[in-house]
Amino acid sequence: MVEIKVLEGEEFISIYLGDKELSVIDYNDDYVLAECNVSDLADLEISDYPINLTIKIHDPSGFGTYLFHEMEISKFDNTLLMEFICHTPNKYWEGRWGLATYLDAIRKQVGFFDGIELGEIELEDDWKKLSLIFKYNLPYCFTTSINEACEKIRQVLRTAEIILHGFIWKNEYEQDEMLFCNEVLTPLLRRMKFLSVSFNHGTKEFGKDYTFSELTPFGDLRHYGLQAKAGNISGGVNSQIDEIIGQIGDAFNMPYYEIGSKDERYISVFIVAISGHYTNNAKDKIVQKINKGLIGSVYFFDKDKILELVENYWNK
Repeated sequence: MVEIKVLEGEEFISIYLGDKELSVIDYNDDYVLAECNVSDLADLEISDYPINLTIKIHDPSGFGTYLFHEMEISKFDNTLLMEFICHTPNKYWEGRWGLATYLDAIRKQVGFFDGIELGEIELEDDWKKLSLIFKYNLPYCFTTSINEACEKIRQVLRTAEIILHGFIWKNEYEQDEMLFCNEVLTPLLRRMKFLSVSFNHGTKEFGKDYTFSELTPFGDLRHYGLQAKAGNISGGVNSQIDEIIGQIGDAFNMPYYEIGSKDERYISVFIVAISGHYTNNAKDKIVQKINKGLIGSVYFFDKDKILELVENYWNK
């Protein structure tokens, strides 16, 4: 692990990230502001962090978000704060929507995402500002944490843009499973206010593309799994039916883990959500073949059901 060292003299202060000396922008007895490039942080894991130090980073690409070009890292109590900042003037903005409208749409989506907090927001001035805060515990790997945070920001931006467009069902959803997930299912589940919505596609999912939870009236958590598929599912295609039956069994039998937790979680409800329709008695054939104890815990959503949910929850 790399140490961050603060060296103080009578008329100077120096900040070292490992062997690299950072540029000090400002300091006083209680505060030090330094800056570096995002490349300086590559693969570094920090075991400790000075309580009065803020590291500022500017990235021309916006850390892959194209909007949040500044980031500040600081510490509060035993938690490291990573704050991504958009500070942009109206006169340089060339987006599809007005800058204030776009940032306000982003602001409204943050509450549907776990692990993000709103920082500063200023939409009235010529220079519009919005910041998003992520919190991490030490030890702390810069590269991993930045990548995770930026991916979540991109999800927020996609959702905000979908809302601004107004929801329109695309024919591509019925061929492209990832597009169906990214533009329909993920924002829909978040807008339905499920907790801990996690998209696990392709990462040892054990039948569950999504996991999420809800708080029951009894104060307990009920856990869900969802398998997403593009297009129709036909009862006349045995391979499709057998694949889904296998996924249902795996989904209930295999535990999953929340990020940062070692506790096993088992689902109580499983949903098969498709962007087409169930044809040739596909649902009946699946129900006939699954464990009878699971009947009532497995739900089948098709395009029509999903559009009904969109109508009920999309603009809530």
